[in-house]
Amino acid sequence: MDIAIVLSLIAGVAWAVNIVVVRWALDRSSAPPMAGAFIGVAVAAACALAVAVVAGGDPPSGGLIWRFALVGAIAPGSSQGFFVSSIKAIGPARSSVLVSTNPIWSVLLAILFLDEGWRVPILIGTALVVAGGVLISWEPGLGFRHLGVILALIVAVTFGVRDVVAREFTSETDLSIWWAASVVLVTAALVVALIGGVQHRGEFASGVVRAAPSFVWSGLAIGVALPALFAALDRSRVGVVAPLTNAAQSVMVVILGAAVFGARERTPRILVALVFVVAGGTLITAT
Repeated sequence: MDIAIVLSLIAGVAWAVNIVVVRWALDRSSAPPMAGAFIGVAVAAACALAVAVVAGGDPPSGGLIWRFALVGAIAPGSSQGFFVSSIKAIGPARSSVLVSTNPIWSVLLAILFLDEGWRVPILIGTALVVAGGVLISWEPGLGFRHLGVILALIVAVTFGVRDVVAREFTSETDLSIWWAASVVLVTAALVVALIGGVQHRGEFASGVVRAAPSFVWSGLAIGVALPALFAALDRSRVGVVAPLTNAAQSVMVVILGAAVFGARERTPRILVALVFVVAGGTLITAT
């Protein structure tokens, strides 16, 4: 099996673990979502930085720092709070399937800016992934106006932009994946802290303390997912990596979510949407 496919699957499974852990942590903690989001990216940043130092290699210079800092500011920086809030509002499985619509943005942006070319199977597969997201959005009681749905779709757009920007930058440098992930995650932690501090002011610090014991596991999952995603993007097209990662993520979220939270995360509509997502990812991978 191609290494890029393996890395994409690892990234997808790790993102799924993160999503389920976030829902579990939200149930256990009274902290605001932004505090939990900060703990997740901060712990992931510490892990990535530690591995980068141990693995060796030259740290990034000024020019590379701003490039990967831009990626971190986009996602998970600006999007992590939205993602956590969406998981809290509509649950991990629904949030995951909706966020998995990001290949439509990844593929379109890659075609426009990276010259990846129009491939009919990739476009059909992307359409299937998006169809799964539409099914979730039409679920009774939700609809496109539901806050959780809106937040998940915003996250999908930011993830699409992240994938394209990361693909462009990783293909232009031989910088260690761990150093790149460190810059991305440190920047993301700073952005989340800034947003959380503005939103909650004096309550943010105490919220971080309350969130830490539960959300630390989210950080460990992100610390695996992001470097694996970057390594996959360094080896293959966005149009392959993004849909495959999201298909793996959606499958594992439904499996883990059903095991942890029960029937509310495995409704027939969720399962049908999941079939669309997996079919789309498989079609794209087979091209």
